[in-house]
Amino acid sequence: MLLFSKCMCCLVNQQERLIEAFGDEEKKTAFMREVMALLGNSKPEHNAPWMSALMTEIREKYYGKQESISQMKQEFNQLLLDMEPELVQEIKKSGDTLKEAIRFARIGNYIDFSAVEHVTKEEFMGLFRNGGDQLDEAEYAQLCRDLSGASRLLYVTDNCGEIVLDKLAIKELKERYPKLHITVMVRGEDAINDATMEDAKMVGVTEEVPVITNNSSIQGVIYQKLTDEGKQALDTADIILAKGQGNFESLYGCGKNIYYLFLCKCELFSKRFGVERFHGMLVNEKRVPAWE
Repeated sequence: MLLFSKCMCCLVNQQERLIEAFGDEEKKTAFMREVMALLGNSKPEHNAPWMSALMTEIREKYYGKQESISQMKQEFNQLLLDMEPELVQEIKKSGDTLKEAIRFARIGNYIDFSAVEHVTKEEFMGLFRNGGDQLDEAEYAQLCRDLSGASRLLYVTDNCGEIVLDKLAIKELKERYPKLHITVMVRGEDAINDATMEDAKMVGVTEEVPVITNNSSIQGVIYQKLTDEGKQALDTADIILAKGQGNFESLYGCGKNIYYLFLCKCELFSKRFGVERFHGMLVNEKRVPAWE
Protein backbone atom coordinates (compact mmCIF):
# COMPACT_ATOMS: atom_id res chain seq x y z
CA MET A 1 0.00 0.00 0.00
CA LEU A 2 1.24 3.49 -0.87
CA LEU A 3 2.10 6.20 1.63
CA PHE A 4 -0.84 8.60 1.24
CA SER A 5 -0.95 12.26 2.22
CA LYS A 6 -3.24 11.44 5.15
CA CYS A 7 -0.73 8.86 6.35
CA MET A 8 2.08 11.42 6.20
CA CYS A 9 0.13 13.91 8.31
CA CYS A 10 -0.82 11.18 10.78
CA LEU A 11 2.80 10.05 11.17
CA VAL A 12 4.01 13.59 11.87
CA ASN A 13 1.20 14.28 14.34
CA GLN A 14 1.87 10.99 16.10
CA GLN A 15 5.53 11.90 16.64
CA GLU A 16 4.60 15.35 17.94
CA ARG A 17 2.18 13.80 20.45
CA LEU A 18 4.88 11.44 21.69
CA ILE A 19 7.24 14.31 22.59
CA GLU A 20 4.57 16.80 23.70
CA ALA A 21 5.29 16.37 27.41
CA PHE A 22 9.01 17.08 27.07
CA GLY A 23 10.58 20.50 27.59
CA ASP A 24 13.40 22.03 25.53
CA GLU A 25 11.60 23.39 22.50
CA GLU A 26 14.86 23.65 20.57
CA LYS A 27 15.43 19.91 20.91
CA LYS A 28 11.83 19.14 19.96
CA THR A 29 12.10 21.34 16.88
CA ALA A 30 15.33 19.65 15.81
CA PHE A 31 13.68 16.26 16.21
CA MET A 32 10.62 17.25 14.16
CA ARG A 33 12.81 18.71 11.41
CA GLU A 34 14.62 15.38 11.15
CA VAL A 35 11.30 13.51 11.09
CA MET A 36 9.96 15.67 8.29
CA ALA A 37 13.20 15.43 6.33
CA LEU A 38 12.93 11.64 6.55
CA LEU A 39 9.36 11.82 5.31
CA GLY A 40 10.29 14.16 2.48
CA ASN A 41 12.99 11.78 1.27
CA SER A 42 10.87 8.63 1.57
CA LYS A 43 10.72 6.15 -1.29
CA PRO A 44 7.60 4.60 -2.85
CA GLU A 45 8.12 1.33 -0.99
CA HIS A 46 8.27 3.10 2.38
CA ASN A 47 4.70 2.50 3.57
CA ALA A 48 3.38 3.92 6.84
CA PRO A 49 4.54 1.06 9.14
CA TRP A 50 8.04 1.22 7.66
CA MET A 51 8.21 5.01 8.08
CA SER A 52 6.93 4.76 11.64
CA ALA A 53 9.78 2.39 12.53
CA LEU A 54 12.36 4.76 11.02
CA MET A 55 10.83 7.67 12.94
CA THR A 56 11.00 5.66 16.15
CA GLU A 57 14.74 5.21 15.60
CA ILE A 58 15.11 8.99 15.34
CA ARG A 59 12.98 9.61 18.43
CA GLU A 60 14.96 7.12 20.49
CA LYS A 61 18.15 8.88 19.41
CA TYR A 62 16.79 12.08 20.97
CA TYR A 63 14.76 10.76 23.89
CA GLY A 64 15.63 7.11 24.48
CA LYS A 65 13.19 4.20 24.73
CA GLN A 66 9.80 4.65 26.35
CA GLU A 67 9.84 2.25 29.29
CA SER A 68 6.18 2.94 30.13
CA ILE A 69 5.04 1.15 26.98
CA SER A 70 6.45 -2.16 28.25
CA GLN A 71 4.48 -1.86 31.47
CA MET A 72 1.26 -1.00 29.61
CA LYS A 73 1.77 -4.00 27.30
CA GLN A 74 2.00 -6.30 30.29
CA GLU A 75 -1.12 -4.72 31.81
CA PHE A 76 -3.20 -5.34 28.69
CA ASN A 77 -1.82 -8.87 28.32
CA GLN A 78 -2.81 -9.59 31.90
CA LEU A 79 -6.21 -7.93 31.47
CA LEU A 80 -7.05 -10.30 28.63
CA LEU A 81 -5.53 -13.31 30.40
CA ASP A 82 -7.82 -12.56 33.35
CA MET A 83 -10.77 -12.35 30.95
CA GLU A 84 -9.83 -15.55 29.13
CA PRO A 85 -12.01 -18.04 31.08
CA GLU A 86 -15.10 -15.86 30.63
CA LEU A 87 -14.35 -15.26 26.94
CA VAL A 88 -13.89 -18.99 26.33
CA GLN A 89 -17.31 -19.60 27.87
CA GLU A 90 -18.87 -16.97 25.59
CA ILE A 91 -17.23 -18.54 22.55
CA LYS A 92 -18.40 -22.04 23.49
CA LYS A 93 -22.00 -20.78 23.87
CA SER A 94 -21.96 -19.59 20.27
CA GLY A 95 -23.46 -21.61 17.44
CA ASP A 96 -20.21 -21.20 15.49
CA THR A 97 -17.26 -21.13 17.88
CA LEU A 98 -14.65 -20.33 15.22
CA LYS A 99 -16.67 -17.42 13.92
CA GLU A 100 -17.10 -16.00 17.42
CA ALA A 101 -13.40 -16.46 18.27
CA ILE A 102 -12.37 -14.61 15.10
CA ARG A 103 -14.84 -11.83 15.89
CA PHE A 104 -13.42 -11.50 19.39
CA ALA A 105 -9.89 -11.41 17.94
CA ARG A 106 -10.99 -8.54 15.72
CA ILE A 107 -12.44 -6.60 18.67
CA GLY A 108 -9.03 -6.94 20.31
CA ASN A 109 -7.54 -4.89 17.47
CA TYR A 110 -8.73 -1.81 19.39
CA ILE A 111 -5.62 -2.06 21.61
CA ASP A 112 -3.40 0.09 19.40
CA PHE A 113 -1.33 2.84 21.01
CA SER A 114 -0.26 4.25 17.65
CA ALA A 115 -3.65 4.54 15.91
CA VAL A 116 -5.88 5.19 18.94
CA GLU A 117 -4.77 8.34 20.71
CA HIS A 118 -6.07 7.37 24.14
CA VAL A 119 -6.53 3.63 24.54
CA THR A 120 -8.80 3.01 27.52
CA LYS A 121 -9.78 -0.25 29.17
CA GLU A 122 -13.30 1.15 29.59
CA GLU A 123 -13.87 1.73 25.86
CA PHE A 124 -12.30 -1.60 25.01
CA MET A 125 -14.58 -3.44 27.42
CA GLY A 126 -17.49 -1.51 25.94
CA LEU A 127 -16.80 -3.08 22.55
CA PHE A 128 -17.36 -6.52 24.11
CA ARG A 129 -20.45 -5.43 26.03
CA ASN A 130 -22.01 -3.91 22.92
CA GLY A 131 -21.48 -7.09 20.95
CA GLY A 132 -19.31 -5.52 18.25
CA ASP A 133 -19.79 -5.90 14.52
CA GLN A 134 -20.60 -9.28 13.03
CA LEU A 135 -18.25 -10.83 10.48
CA ASP A 136 -19.14 -10.44 6.82
CA GLU A 137 -21.05 -13.68 6.15
CA ALA A 138 -19.89 -14.18 2.56
CA GLU A 139 -16.24 -13.48 3.39
CA TYR A 140 -16.31 -15.75 6.43
CA ALA A 141 -17.90 -18.55 4.40
CA GLN A 142 -15.15 -18.21 1.77
CA LEU A 143 -12.49 -18.23 4.49
CA CYS A 144 -13.90 -21.49 5.83
CA ARG A 145 -13.92 -23.02 2.34
CA ASP A 146 -10.30 -21.98 1.84
CA LEU A 147 -9.33 -23.38 5.23
CA SER A 148 -10.96 -26.71 4.41
CA GLY A 149 -8.59 -27.19 1.48
CA ALA A 150 -5.49 -25.58 3.01
CA SER A 151 -2.37 -27.21 4.41
CA ARG A 152 -0.57 -24.17 5.85
CA LEU A 153 -1.84 -21.01 7.54
CA LEU A 154 0.30 -18.04 8.53
CA TYR A 155 -1.36 -15.99 11.27
CA VAL A 156 0.21 -12.51 11.53
CA THR A 157 -0.54 -10.89 14.90
CA ASP A 158 -0.74 -7.22 15.76
CA ASN A 159 -1.01 -5.86 19.31
CA CYS A 160 -0.40 -6.88 22.90
CA GLY A 161 -3.53 -8.00 24.77
CA GLU A 162 -5.12 -8.71 21.41
CA ILE A 163 -2.74 -11.65 21.09
CA VAL A 164 -4.64 -13.45 23.87
CA LEU A 165 -7.72 -13.34 21.64
CA ASP A 166 -5.59 -14.52 18.72
CA LYS A 167 -4.67 -17.53 20.85
CA LEU A 168 -8.36 -18.35 21.34
CA ALA A 169 -8.95 -18.10 17.58
CA ILE A 170 -5.93 -20.32 16.92
CA LYS A 171 -7.27 -22.94 19.34
CA GLU A 172 -10.56 -22.99 17.46
CA LEU A 173 -8.73 -23.25 14.13
CA LYS A 174 -6.73 -26.21 15.44
CA GLU A 175 -9.87 -27.94 16.64
CA ARG A 176 -11.85 -27.47 13.43
CA TYR A 177 -8.94 -28.08 11.04
CA PRO A 178 -6.64 -30.56 12.82
CA LYS A 179 -4.51 -31.19 9.71
CA LEU A 180 -3.84 -27.48 9.17
CA HIS A 181 -0.27 -26.41 10.01
CA ILE A 182 -0.44 -23.00 11.70
CA THR A 183 2.50 -20.65 12.15
CA VAL A 184 2.23 -17.34 14.01
CA MET A 185 4.29 -14.27 13.16
CA VAL A 186 4.97 -11.54 15.74
CA ARG A 187 7.24 -8.47 15.65
CA GLY A 188 10.96 -9.07 15.95
CA GLU A 189 11.64 -6.00 18.07
CA ASP A 190 9.63 -3.53 20.14
CA ALA A 191 7.21 -1.61 17.93
CA ILE A 192 4.98 0.64 20.07
CA ASN A 193 2.61 -1.90 21.68
CA ASP A 194 2.75 -4.59 18.99
CA ALA A 195 3.13 -8.17 20.17
CA THR A 196 6.64 -9.61 20.23
CA MET A 197 7.99 -13.06 21.10
CA GLU A 198 7.98 -12.01 24.75
CA ASP A 199 4.23 -11.36 24.58
CA ALA A 200 3.61 -14.62 22.70
CA LYS A 201 5.36 -16.51 25.49
CA MET A 202 3.60 -14.57 28.25
CA VAL A 203 0.11 -15.36 26.98
CA GLY A 204 0.80 -18.95 25.90
CA VAL A 205 0.76 -18.74 22.10
CA THR A 206 4.14 -20.48 21.90
CA GLU A 207 2.56 -23.47 23.65
CA GLU A 208 -0.02 -23.82 20.87
CA VAL A 209 1.87 -23.32 17.58
CA PRO A 210 5.30 -22.41 16.19
CA VAL A 211 6.01 -18.67 16.47
CA ILE A 212 8.40 -16.69 14.26
CA THR A 213 9.07 -12.96 13.92
CA ASN A 214 9.02 -10.33 11.17
CA ASN A 215 12.70 -9.72 12.04
CA SER A 216 12.22 -5.99 12.66
CA SER A 217 10.46 -3.28 14.67
CA ILE A 218 8.20 -2.47 11.72
CA GLN A 219 4.49 -2.60 12.50
CA GLY A 220 3.84 -4.76 9.48
CA VAL A 221 5.46 -7.33 7.20
CA ILE A 222 8.20 -6.12 4.84
CA TYR A 223 9.29 -9.06 2.69
CA GLN A 224 12.89 -7.92 2.21
CA LYS A 225 13.29 -7.56 5.98
CA LEU A 226 12.21 -11.13 6.74
CA THR A 227 14.58 -13.97 7.53
CA ASP A 228 14.67 -16.96 5.18
CA GLU A 229 12.34 -18.69 7.64
CA GLY A 230 9.90 -15.78 7.50
CA LYS A 231 9.99 -15.60 3.71
CA GLN A 232 9.34 -19.31 3.46
CA ALA A 233 6.41 -19.09 5.87
CA LEU A 234 4.90 -16.28 3.79
CA ASP A 235 5.57 -17.93 0.43
CA THR A 236 4.33 -21.42 1.33
CA ALA A 237 1.18 -20.40 3.21
CA ASP A 238 -2.05 -21.36 1.47
CA ILE A 239 -3.81 -18.72 3.56
CA ILE A 240 -2.52 -15.72 5.50
CA LEU A 241 -4.67 -14.18 8.23
CA ALA A 242 -3.26 -10.70 8.89
CA LYS A 243 -4.42 -8.67 11.87
CA GLY A 244 -4.54 -4.87 12.03
CA GLN A 245 -4.11 -1.88 9.75
CA GLY A 246 -0.30 -2.02 9.82
CA ASN A 247 -0.25 -5.50 8.34
CA PHE A 248 -2.78 -4.39 5.72
CA GLU A 249 -0.68 -1.34 4.83
CA SER A 250 2.47 -3.40 4.41
CA LEU A 251 1.01 -6.48 2.70
CA TYR A 252 -1.81 -5.20 0.53
CA GLY A 253 -1.03 -5.51 -3.16
CA CYS A 254 1.25 -8.55 -2.86
CA GLY A 255 -1.35 -10.76 -4.50
CA LYS A 256 -1.27 -13.57 -1.91
CA ASN A 257 -4.36 -15.22 -0.44
CA ILE A 258 -4.60 -12.89 2.56
CA TYR A 259 -7.62 -12.36 4.77
CA TYR A 260 -7.30 -9.02 6.57
CA LEU A 261 -8.93 -8.71 9.98
CA PHE A 262 -8.95 -5.27 11.61
CA LEU A 263 -10.91 -2.33 12.98
CA CYS A 264 -11.00 0.83 10.85
CA LYS A 265 -9.24 3.21 13.24
CA CYS A 266 -8.57 6.23 11.04
CA GLU A 267 -10.39 8.51 8.61
CA LEU A 268 -8.57 7.10 5.58
CA PHE A 269 -9.66 3.52 6.27
CA SER A 270 -13.20 4.52 7.27
CA LYS A 271 -13.60 6.42 4.00
CA ARG A 272 -12.12 3.65 1.88
CA PHE A 273 -14.37 0.94 3.30
CA GLY A 274 -17.39 3.22 3.75
CA VAL A 275 -17.83 2.54 7.47
CA GLU A 276 -17.71 4.35 10.82
CA ARG A 277 -14.59 4.46 12.96
CA PHE A 278 -13.93 1.19 14.83
CA HIS A 279 -16.11 -0.79 12.43
CA GLY A 280 -14.64 -4.25 11.97
CA MET A 281 -13.47 -5.64 8.64
CA LEU A 282 -12.85 -9.16 7.35
CA VAL A 283 -11.81 -8.85 3.71
CA ASN A 284 -9.68 -10.85 1.30
CA GLU A 285 -6.83 -9.31 -0.69
CA LYS A 286 -8.77 -9.96 -3.93
CA ARG A 287 -11.90 -8.19 -2.74
CA VAL A 288 -10.53 -5.01 -1.18
CA PRO A 289 -12.27 -1.95 -2.73
CA ALA A 290 -10.04 0.22 -4.91
CA TRP A 291 -8.78 3.56 -3.60
CA GLU A 292 -10.79 6.50 -4.93
